[in-house]
Amino acid sequence: IVFQINEDGTGLVADLQNLGVMNWDDAMNAASSATSQGYSDWYLPSKDALVLMYNTIGQLGPEGDIGGFGFSWYWSSSNINLDYAWSVLFYSGGGGESSNNKDNTYGVRVIRAF
Repeated sequence: IVFQINEDGTGLVADLQNLGVMNWDDAMNAASSATSQGYSDWYLPSKDALVLMYNTIGQLGPEGDIGGFGFSWYWSSSNINLDYAWSVLFYSGGGGESSNNKDNTYGVRVIRAF
């Protein structure tokens, strides 16, 4: 699902479904080895890319939650320190960003550039 198109025609696309629910280290590993829709260059989105997804194909998108995220926290690749990383809440009442312990389990949705 395309959620960003740049002026030069490049952009970002989200996979059609989640990889599952897992801790941050497993999310990073699963993202780097993900293969879907004939592509193998998927990666875990940054915190900013997740916020953009929430605002375009998530609950705040003009068409509503076309990405099928539902109510869930999602891991980002944005690392804070050895124990914490950023996650983003996809919720119709308003999303949010939070630093969370990497041992917590959250949703994982990968993206790729085109």
